[in-house]
Amino acid sequence: METKRKVILVPSCVSLALIVVGLLLGDVGVLGNLIIISIFITVTPYFVYRYSKFLWIKSIEGQFPNLVRDLGDSARSGMSIPEAIKIATKSNYGKLTPEVIKMSNRLSWGTPFLRVIEIFGKDLKESKLITEELKIIKQSYEGGGDIPSTLESVSKDMLMVKEAEAERASMVKQHILLMYGIFFMFLGIAIMIVNFLVPMIETQPGTPDALGFSFSNPCEGSSIFPCDLFTGVSSMFGVPPDVVASYYIALFFCVIIIQGIFIGLITGQLGESSIIAGTKHSLIMVFSSFGIFFFLAKIGFLPF
Repeated sequence: METKRKVILVPSCVSLALIVVGLLLGDVGVLGNLIIISIFITVTPYFVYRYSKFLWIKSIEGQFPNLVRDLGDSARSGMSIPEAIKIATKSNYGKLTPEVIKMSNRLSWGTPFLRVIEIFGKDLKESKLITEELKIIKQSYEGGGDIPSTLESVSKDMLMVKEAEAERASMVKQHILLMYGIFFMFLGIAIMIVNFLVPMIETQPGTPDALGFSFSNPCEGSSIFPCDLFTGVSSMFGVPPDVVASYYIALFFCVIIIQGIFIGLITGQLGESSIIAGTKHSLIMVFSSFGIFFFLAKIGFLPF
């Protein structure tokens, strides 16, 4: 079984088993906690797998210009491309070294060079940069062009692109910190609103103000709002289901979780030009929200 399928199938089975246990126990609070745990068990391994692959590709992109430059130097000295790749296996290219060894082995088995390049590109199809450079190398090889000059040009182009990416990353660091600041600022504001709003509703339920507007529990006599869902969410923090705080704590908590997920993805796109890279930021923000709410519930800061 492929690693990707294992990462999806195994956590899904564990999560399903936890939900079944929660249903058998019949406790809403326990079921809510198990559902949240199941979501993390299902989603987190896949995101970790995707992000580790993203880091692997970035590491290979960083070493690929060095490989291409060395191949160009070897070809300029009179070696054929297969001989140059065999010599390159003795050098250290980090994460790229095993892929170079694979290419050398395939060439030693009589596999045509263009086929070897095609297989190598298939393994790294998620890297647009390497895919484009391999197309250039392939076209030059098929057309009988000056291979050493082509390889040197490809190496210089990739180095310029990587330098531009590094410069861009250093420039957007402050924006990444700003996104974290926005999230935690909203988290603090939401907690303060809950602590201000709930006591006001509990002391003056349904009393209209000077403008004729009144606060009340939306779940009283209404089926429009997802009260059952919010009751399950608030029960994780030990909030009784029959109090006004149950609805508003769950409402703001869900909003914070949604905001954390999407701000994290935007942060990854902004900082590393990858939604997958944003999953680490999303996980940090979501776990932080859970930790802060559980801590506040434990010390009795939440109004219930």
